[in-house]
Amino acid sequence: MTPRNISLMILSTVIVVVLWFAVYIPESEKIRSDFRVYLEQEGEDQIANSVGGNLSQQFVLRESLIQKVTGVDGNYVTISSIVSGVNEDETKEVFHSEQSYQVDAYSMTYKNMPDKQFAFKPGVQKQNYDFFHPLVFAVAPLIYQKTDMINGLDVYVFRAETHNVDISNSFPQYENVKILSNTNSTFWIEPTTGDLVRFEKSWKDYQVKGDNIIAVNELGWKKTTTYSSFILSENTKSKIADFNYNTKIMPVLLASLTMGINLILILRNKLKKSNEIVLKNEKMTAIGNLSARISHDLRNTLTVLKSEVSIMSMQNHDDTLEKRLQRLMRSIDKMDHQIGGVLDFVRERPLKIEKFSSNVMIKNALEHITVPDGIKITTPVQDMSITGDLAQLEIVLSNLIINSIQAIGDSGKITISTEDKPDSSVISITDSGPGIPEKYISKIFEPLFTTKQRGTGLGLASCYTIIKHHGGEIWVKNNPTTFTILLPKTKEL
Repeated sequence: MTPRNISLMILSTVIVVVLWFAVYIPESEKIRSDFRVYLEQEGEDQIANSVGGNLSQQFVLRESLIQKVTGVDGNYVTISSIVSGVNEDETKEVFHSEQSYQVDAYSMTYKNMPDKQFAFKPGVQKQNYDFFHPLVFAVAPLIYQKTDMINGLDVYVFRAETHNVDISNSFPQYENVKILSNTNSTFWIEPTTGDLVRFEKSWKDYQVKGDNIIAVNELGWKKTTTYSSFILSENTKSKIADFNYNTKIMPVLLASLTMGINLILILRNKLKKSNEIVLKNEKMTAIGNLSARISHDLRNTLTVLKSEVSIMSMQNHDDTLEKRLQRLMRSIDKMDHQIGGVLDFVRERPLKIEKFSSNVMIKNALEHITVPDGIKITTPVQDMSITGDLAQLEIVLSNLIINSIQAIGDSGKITISTEDKPDSSVISITDSGPGIPEKYISKIFEPLFTTKQRGTGLGLASCYTIIKHHGGEIWVKNNPTTFTILLPKTKEL
């Protein structure tokens, strides 16, 4: 498996896990349209019977809280909250409050008070929170107190106090009297889910006219019933299980699944490429054997033709015949070069490793190339030592220079440069030609690929094979067109 494949596998896995936490987890934790809370509370209470009257006898208070979503508008939900208190001794409602809140379903903050919490988000910390809690009826920070345990759950305890909060709307029977309330509320919150599992509250309300307190209106306390606290705790335990599955188990499963799929795709692609390589090698072997036999026979015939033309050229002829003989000789040389390219590609010759001068190699390669008058070749001044097969590397350099000459045309410039690195030798051939079309860059070293009408498509493939046998690398880039060869210095002699 290549480093690139490993990087892609890791990247895709990270993306899938990040998307899970960035998209699914917030969706699973938001206030949904089916949100509903029912909370039962019990306690004791005393209420004044009239304006300025005395408190009643203490009675058993039974109170309920019902919250549910009644509307959805984008990210905001409208939550109805109804609190009703009943004198259980007389089965008479003594307290009633109906409120409606617009809350951000994701952040659980109020639309008109974005800095105040309606409820806790999962992951509660041991810190203070800014709240406007429906059970408090006023803006009151929840102050962290301690940790505790309720029904087998570790919980955080928060406390909120209010002073002189106007709750006159809850007592419409007292006209022209303001009811102010002082409260002390305690919340038991499960930190993983942010769920309320227990609540206690005590209060003392006053009747006020003008600036004067005329009577104590109500004095009481309440707490979540044992049964209601048990139901809330069991629901919270179920949510904790879901939370752990979504945040711990599911990401591992997704990561494993993503890596497994990537591995299958990589192996499938590798198998496909291996099959293609096998088929290609079989075809190339057959083509190579046939080409070698044909090339050998053609070269023998060309040798005879070349000898006859050479003999004819020694005789006296008129200018017309002489030009024809020269044109025939050039054609024979071109065919001989193409046949040589085929033989260089199909022949597997062992490397004869030695150390030699880079300038000697460049000089030898140029001696066998016909350079047009309009093309200038610049060679490096500085010499360096190269380790490799001199004859085969001369073939590579010749092919690359001829390739540059053909790309340039009648006039231009070719620059051969060298760089001596501590562990490698670098040779570059740069030409002033028009460049290689980008769509062909990745294919030019493939056997039988050529953009030339008279090319064999084996020259650059042969160069690639020779350099790879040396343990080196060869590549090309445009602007300007530059072929670069990297040869290691560690090749054994």
